[in-house]
This record gives sequence, structure tokens and C-alpha cells, in this order.
Amino acid sequence: MRRPVAVFGGAYILTQLAAVSLPPAAFLPLAAAFVCGCIIACACGKRGTVRILPAAILIGFSVQCIGFTTQVQPALALVGRRVDTLAEVVSAEPGFAEDTARVRLKLTGTDSDGRNLAGVLVAVDVFPDCEAGQRFRVSLLAEALEEDDYLYSSLADGVYLEAECLESPELAGESGSILYALRRFQQQFAANAARYLPGDEGGVLAAVASGDKSRLPDDVVENYRAAGISHLLVVSGLHLSLVCGVFATRSGGRFRRLRALAALGLVLFMMALTGFTPSVLRAGVGALIFYTGDLFLLSADSLTSMGLAAVLISLQGPYAVCDLAFQLSFAAALGVVLAGGVLRSLRPDASDKKETPPLVKIRFYAADLLLPTVFAALFTLPVQLLGGLAVSGVSVLANLLALRLVGFCVVFGMLAGSCGFFPWLEFAARAFSLAGGLLAKLLNAIAAFCAALPLARLPLPREYTLIVLAAVGAVALCGWRLRFRRLACLAIAPLLLLGIVWAAVLQRDTVEIAVVGSAASPCVVAVQDRQAVVVFRGGDANAEQVREYLQSRGIERPQWVVDLRTGASSPPPEAVHTLSLKDFGVNEAHSAAVCDIMTTAIRLRKGCLVVLDIRGYKIAVPSGTANTGTPVQVDLAVTGSAAPGNLRAKTLLTRMACGWQAQQQCDLYYAPRSARVLIRPGRAVVLRGGTYALQQDPVA
Repeated sequence: MRRPVAVFGGAYILTQLAAVSLPPAAFLPLAAAFVCGCIIACACGKRGTVRILPAAILIGFSVQCIGFTTQVQPALALVGRRVDTLAEVVSAEPGFAEDTARVRLKLTGTDSDGRNLAGVLVAVDVFPDCEAGQRFRVSLLAEALEEDDYLYSSLADGVYLEAECLESPELAGESGSILYALRRFQQQFAANAARYLPGDEGGVLAAVASGDKSRLPDDVVENYRAAGISHLLVVSGLHLSLVCGVFATRSGGRFRRLRALAALGLVLFMMALTGFTPSVLRAGVGALIFYTGDLFLLSADSLTSMGLAAVLISLQGPYAVCDLAFQLSFAAALGVVLAGGVLRSLRPDASDKKETPPLVKIRFYAADLLLPTVFAALFTLPVQLLGGLAVSGVSVLANLLALRLVGFCVVFGMLAGSCGFFPWLEFAARAFSLAGGLLAKLLNAIAAFCAALPLARLPLPREYTLIVLAAVGAVALCGWRLRFRRLACLAIAPLLLLGIVWAAVLQRDTVEIAVVGSAASPCVVAVQDRQAVVVFRGGDANAEQVREYLQSRGIERPQWVVDLRTGASSPPPEAVHTLSLKDFGVNEAHSAAVCDIMTTAIRLRKGCLVVLDIRGYKIAVPSGTANTGTPVQVDLAVTGSAAPGNLRAKTLLTRMACGWQAQQQCDLYYAPRSARVLIRPGRAVVLRGGTYALQQDPVA
């Protein structure tokens, strides 16, 4: 069997993903599918698959169970308990209030009951302003993580708990860990690279050279995200490959082993500089395998290196495979490797004595330029859709324009950062920084140009797009395996065009209601034909999630924002028109219409109420008690932690369980992570993202 390690790594990672996303009962049909796959493999004569796949699935599931038992369960046992111990700050970000921070703490001592808490990571939203590496004596109330859109991201980072400070933390010194020393070195390295440059160029140069994104302005990040090249701002396998290309060895070349040793040292340096992030770790392990083979005059296979790297990275924790950076990195690398296989089949035959026709050369050079970028974009598209990320329609163009510059930008940034540590090399640091800044300025211009193009943000429906991609991929694979390659290539474009046209027909006039933000005070976003209405409450975190959702739908600004807050200190999301209920009088109401969405907002004595009327289907968004005096009948009510006054709803949609919900004589739709309501006006209504909860009879 060819590439057994690659097959083992692929099956192992798929098993890990299934273990964290499927309930235990789902492994029965998974086992049945595995048996069928083994039978098919035996019939095809690929007996190696029968030996490798069972071992990969068994080991993957066993490692998952062991990791959950040894890492997750001890942390979950602390839920609801007070923890008094010593903790060190792993990461810190500015908090929502002044002089506060949102931190991740690593517990390092024992609690009052003598339990060993070493290594448990906890997220705390309100903590005194601090820096990574500082140690504190803390008193925490441990709680389970909120089941929101960021749940699996926290789990992938090894954070299984969130906590609230019961007493003011007491500073207890600094940690002596080498990881924090490396982080301080990274910050100084980034400062050296950006020292002589303006904010935009300096932030980009520091990011591509060291992975420190703290200096990046929000508008620059947004341009890169809209252009589909935000991965350039994070040191990843691409940057590692470009820099290590300096040490590319030729078969039989002089000093081959010395150059391999230099490349190994550079790989380890970049991995340490970026804090061993998953994307760099994946590429770093692959590069280490490659250059280790080169050191001993052996060859390395890309798919084998990826399979081995996948297994090693997944050993960090039972949820390591949930990290989006990890998934995007592997998907892009797999696309590039497969593009290389296609290119080898298209390469002109060098042994042919006749001169290769110019048209064949042009076709190969065009394929060599386009295929790696196109394959990387196609392979990462499903991961973007499943992860709820915005999809750019100009990513291929932006990558083609920017990739040639990134390698030089990384090299100049690293040279500037290195020379900045030596005062006698200040002139060299200035020169390298200036050269890197000019390239960064050009990269910013490319990102801004591509972000302004009409298809920069594609509002793709997730489930439908995944079905279309699966159908197109199946056709391409069957055609390739059956050697109808030209026919398969010709069929892909019509299938994609048919899928796009059919999607436009299905989506026309459909209203999508999204519930985003915190579970206690969620926001509601209604979108129809790229026009949006936002019912807003909460703070900056809710505003950011609203903006991200609108961008994923291809909307720059909503038509209306209805601000339910009566004492807010932060501004609502930017909109064409804004209704702020703090300016309303008691019992004063206003209405606004967008397409088929009629919005009515009223301020009450002890709260506010907004009703969205979509051709007779009414959705209520209450704030406070929202007591209108007479009962209000609606089809759906989106609630938070507070019980609405006299609202009468057929279905109650909530993101958090509360005691008052059991008293409601209606259906309860529970969507702890996210919820979507799809409405075909006058035809059908579908709720997605959660499940209907069983309601008990209300207590008299």
C-alpha cells in the first residue's frame, strides 16, 4: 500500500473529529460504514487498507478517550466549586471595562481540599489589568463554558472552564517558564521590525515576520479578510515554506547536510517565535521531517509528512483537531499537494525529442500558476463554511497578486527584527525595515483593491454550498479515476453554474433571522435580499458578532438598527438609519419597513419591545419585563435571561435555560450555540441550530 502513514493519519484525524462532534451512539453506524469500507477494500485488492484503517480508528478513539479522562474530566469536576490557588496568566486581552483584562489562567497549585490543579486552563472575562507570565493568588468560582459559537475554539486551546473572581487577585511574582520568555522575545522582535514604519505598514510587517498582530489596525485586518488573504497576517506553513526555500537543496549538491542543519534550526526558531501555533506546528513538523530526511540523504513524501504531523499535533489535547487554524492549514496543504499531482500529469514529457508545442507550454505554465491557489481555495471552502467564516470571491486573484511579495516581506521583516537587537546594526535595521515597509504598503494596496471588488464577500448558504461542493467533487473524482478527465473537467463548470443559479432562485425573497451575541442578551438580525434590520442590545462583543455576521452575508451596513439599550456607553453597529429607544418617551412607538420586514419598536415603562412582522409571521424581541398591559400574540419570541411580561408566543427561542421558561405554555426551542430562522413569506418557516425541548405542565 502506498503512503501508509498518510492513510493512517487521515483516518486518525477523521476519527478524532467524529469523536468530538458526534454522540457516542453515532459510532454504531460509523462502525458499519467502516466494515463496508473494509469489504470494498478487500474486493479491490487493497488489503493494506484492512490493516491500517482499523488500527487508525482504534488508536484515534482510544487516544480521544484517554485524553478526555485525564484532561477534561478533572477540569469539569471543578464546576460549581470555589477554587483558591496559585495561577499564572497565559494570555491577556483588554477587557470591556477600564483597567480590566480578559485572561486565560493556568492553575499551578492545589486547592483547599488538596486536589492537584496543575495545568488546568480557565477563562476569566473580568480580571485586573495584567501581562502574560504574571502569577496571582486567586479565588475563583468555576463554571462550565457557555455553549456559544466560540465553544470549540476554547476547547481546542485546552480551556474547559470559565470562572468568576470572588476576591481581588493578589500578585505573586513572575513565571520562569521559557514560553513567556519566548513571547517577550516575539514582542520585542515585532517592535524592532515595525520601529521605523507608520502604523499600517509596521503592523503588517511585524505580523508576517513574527506573528504578533497587536499592531494591526482594524481597517487593515478587515481589508485582508474581505480579500481572502487574512492568512498572510498569521505566520503559517506558507511563510515557513517561503523562508526555508532559501535552503532548498539539490541532489548531490555541496554542503547539503550543512544546509539541511541550517534549515532545521530556522524551522525550530520560527516555531518558537510564534509560540508553536497549530498552523506553524503542522508545517514545522512536516518541514522537520523533510530536512531530517535530507540530512540523512533520504527523500520525504508530502502526504506522509502531513499524516505524521496530524497525529503529533492531535496529541496536544482531545479537542486539538477542533482548532480552525489547524483545519484550514491542513485543508490548504492538502489542496496544494493534490494540485502538484495534477500538475505532474500535465507536465510536458522532457524525454520527447521533438520540441514541445508552445501552446502546451503555455497551458502548463498557466496551470502551474493557477492550480495551487485554486485547489487551496476549494479545499478550505468547506472548512470556512462549517466554521461560520466569511467567504471571499476574490481570494484567488488576491493570492495570485500577493503571494509573490510575501516571501520577500517575511525575509526583510525577519532581518529588520534581528538587526534591531544590535545598536551597531541600526542602519541595516532601518534599511531592511524600509524595504519590508514598501512591500507591506503594496500588500495593503492589493488587499484594499480586492476588498472593494463586487464579489469580495459571498453570502453562501452553508448547507446548500456544501452539497454542491460534494456533488462537484464526486463527479471530478469519478471522472479522474475512470480516466474521463477531460469530460470531468468540462462537467465541473456547468455543475457549479447550475448550483449558483439554483441557489439564487431558492434564496430569492427568503428572510433569514439570526440570533447572535451573548446568550443572556442576544441580538436579532433579519436579512432579505441583502437588506438587513438589526435589533441590538449588549456591548462591544455583541456589536462585533453582529458585524461579523453581516459581513458573512455580504452586507456592509444594515438599513436599520433598533437599539434597545436605554443607558448604553458604547455605540451600536453602524447603519443607514438608527432607532434608539433611549430617545423614546414611555409608550412611544415607531415603525420601519425593509422589503417584507415591517419593524415596530415601542418603549415601555419597564422595558422595550420590538416586533418583526413578515407577511403575518410575527417575531417578538423583548427587553426587560416588556409589559404592554394587554397580551401580545406572536408566533416566535427571542428571549434572553429575563422573563417577558405578558407576551404570548407559540414558540419561545432561547440560548440559555432559565427557571421561568417552564411556566410558559408554548413550545421551547433551545439553541445554545446559534440559531437561524428561515422564512419563505407566506409559505414556510424553518428553525435551525437547536432542538425543541420537552416542556412540562406549568406548576400551579
